[in-house]
Amino acid sequence: MVKRILVVGAGAGGGLVASRLRKLLPRGEAEITVIDKYGRTDFQPSYTLVALGNREPSQISVGMENFSKTGIKTVKGEVTEVDPKDRTVSVSGEKIQYDLLVLSPGVKFDGQSFPGYENASHFWDMAGSLELRKRISGFKGGKIVLGVTTQMYKCPPVPWEMAMMLDDYFRLKGIRQKVDITVAHWVQKPMGMFGPVISSPVTKWLDEKNINGVYNFKLARIDGDKKQLVGESGETVDYDLAIVAPPHRPPDFVAKNPDLKSSSGWLDSNIRNFRNSRFDDIYGIGDAIAPSIGIGMAGVFAHFQADTAASMVAGDVLGAYDPVPYNTIGLCASDTGDAGWIAYCDFGKKLTVPNTAFPDCRSMGRSRILKLAHAIYEKYFLASVYGGWYQ
Repeated sequence: MVKRILVVGAGAGGGLVASRLRKLLPRGEAEITVIDKYGRTDFQPSYTLVALGNREPSQISVGMENFSKTGIKTVKGEVTEVDPKDRTVSVSGEKIQYDLLVLSPGVKFDGQSFPGYENASHFWDMAGSLELRKRISGFKGGKIVLGVTTQMYKCPPVPWEMAMMLDDYFRLKGIRQKVDITVAHWVQKPMGMFGPVISSPVTKWLDEKNINGVYNFKLARIDGDKKQLVGESGETVDYDLAIVAPPHRPPDFVAKNPDLKSSSGWLDSNIRNFRNSRFDDIYGIGDAIAPSIGIGMAGVFAHFQADTAASMVAGDVLGAYDPVPYNTIGLCASDTGDAGWIAYCDFGKKLTVPNTAFPDCRSMGRSRILKLAHAIYEKYFLASVYGGWYQ
């Protein structure tokens, strides 16, 4: 009997699971369907480049219809409900049956829940990046502040990365002396969540670029009248342009379903096999499980989770398949404006040993030539999801 495999999400988690499974499973063994509300896969690390005008959406995005070239079915729509007992997923009023379900739905942005968020801009999705592009291109001088509303947000290093990219952007425009750039963040030091091996060099680069920092700052609200970020203790940071990560929440169909959510309120999963603790025919990966397993939200994590989850699903279908152990490495190719930088972190001990302060990190170099690493991975990622079929 042909197994019906549903994959929710076409990004770094779900898109790669579908691609891996298409290669692992004979056509007669499984029918693979991907559901995604946007109907496309974006290379999300390049949203910063879209905001700065260095990429167009078509350069970092592939339409989900390209999956058909590898025999994968697609449904464009938003999941509103999962019924694990009946094995159905509801999409736009239609119920779709499954035998195996992989959930990689990403996060919900909830700017409406945060006081004053309508006064901020952001680059954490395509629409936000395009809107921010207009604000940045017309910015003639003043104070730019980058901040976050929640402790968990996509790509933890990106506020500092974007600050350094903005430094380079305004230097090239010849108006850097008119622009004040500040990162206001809840950590004690730049990229402090990764430990001193990463924080120390980043702090040095920020100082060299005259980028300011306001740390131990937990944002409570945005005052649009006074143009200030206001912290929980009443401290304020003035801005002319506020670039702030919107509140990241679990998707509604997860938050409202006790069968799907963990004690954290996010998607239930585990770091051994990424199965749901209540239903062994459901898997969870990607940003939506990050708070549940205690790791940050990043595409590289979803990528390696996809490898393990796909191998487990293949075993469910074929009866036996050698599982791929979860690779807890995080390898990040960052843009620091005038150069590229690669950092490596192993989160294995951080995920499994209580009270481990930081992942095991190291800096693997910073140079102009490493700016190419981001562009190379951009193309590799889109090709790996679509099996080489990309535009």
